[in-house]
Amino acid sequence: MPLAKLLASIPYVVWHDVKVDEDAGQRVVLRIPFRDDLANYVGSFHAGALYTLAETVAGVVADRTLPVGEAFVLLKDAHIRYTRRPKGDVSAHATLDETGAADARQLFAETKRADIAVTVSMTDEEGTSVFEGQFTYALRPRK
Repeated sequence: MPLAKLLASIPYVVWHDVKVDEDAGQRVVLRIPFRDDLANYVGSFHAGALYTLAETVAGVVADRTLPVGEAFVLLKDAHIRYTRRPKGDVSAHATLDETGAADARQLFAETKRADIAVTVSMTDEEGTSVFEGQFTYALRPRK
């Protein structure tokens, strides 16, 4: 299923108006246009909106570790850091370490359980870094 169609099937993501800027397998870039109802009390992006974007892009990349439908991808933990207040739209870039992905695929094949870590960085429309994070997902078999 095309990524834009997948995101359009998740009402919470739709409400945030998440856009696909790049979809290159293990590298994905998603963006949220700034709007007033996503702002905090000082007029910049609410931290929860930024987290939503980061977790969404990380989840997309984690889900691509195994063939479609083979596993549930469940967020296990997240380590995040907000580095600056963003100005305007924000873009989240997710990447997966291919060595870690290969190890996770092998472990899942052997035990039907594995974890995968995805790194996310986020920039605002000026290109300034505003967020850094690592999201760890549990890969569990579909029953």
